[in-house]
Amino acid sequence: MKKHTLLSDIAVFLLIFFLFIVPPFFVSMDKNTSPLFNGWGFPWYQTLLAVLCVVILFFYYEKQNKKTLIIAPVLITYGMLFSVSLFCRFLSEFLKSKGIDSGMYEAGIVFKPDSFIKWMNCLILFLTGAFYEEVLYRFYFIDMLFSLITRKKVFRFSRLLCEIAGLVIFACAHFYMGWIAVLNAAIAHIFLRRCYLHTGKLWPCVVSHFIYNVVSLILL
Repeated sequence: MKKHTLLSDIAVFLLIFFLFIVPPFFVSMDKNTSPLFNGWGFPWYQTLLAVLCVVILFFYYEKQNKKTLIIAPVLITYGMLFSVSLFCRFLSEFLKSKGIDSGMYEAGIVFKPDSFIKWMNCLILFLTGAFYEEVLYRFYFIDMLFSLITRKKVFRFSRLLCEIAGLVIFACAHFYMGWIAVLNAAIAHIFLRRCYLHTGKLWPCVVSHFIYNVVSLILL
């Protein structure tokens, strides 16, 4: 993590936090009528976020010369993400069979792309979405929060607190999809963050996340 002046780092962190990390907490959808994806137009907002994250990487990401195997972490992380997704889906169906509301977003009612242009928009959406989520949640939020806290030496267990904060923030950003989705996101975050820490690189996380999104859509 590149360090700048404390004041500038705090200002940028608060700006990004309130403009891009907080808004998902206020998203709401009608579980009975609203499809999760229904238009497949060009993802302007996600592309804008991806461009923002390129700027974040330019100013804050410090390249690590860590030599590790890359293909294996990608495959393992993707496998873990898919396994967690299957477990959460099974849990949702099990609770439903018991008459318990799982809170799962049931608009499975995801409309698949039905043309080449829509498929291209879909892939761009998944790629830009995976990219900015990995930059914001797996790298910037946790590492910058840790950097700010350690510079002020506020907490003794600051690393653990920052990791927990990152997990909670990412998981709760999916609350509009139901608490099962929150559980899914929380466990997925652990594997993606572990992949980043192990490889020292973000792109294996982006690739794993992107492949997971595409395969999940195809198998719906």
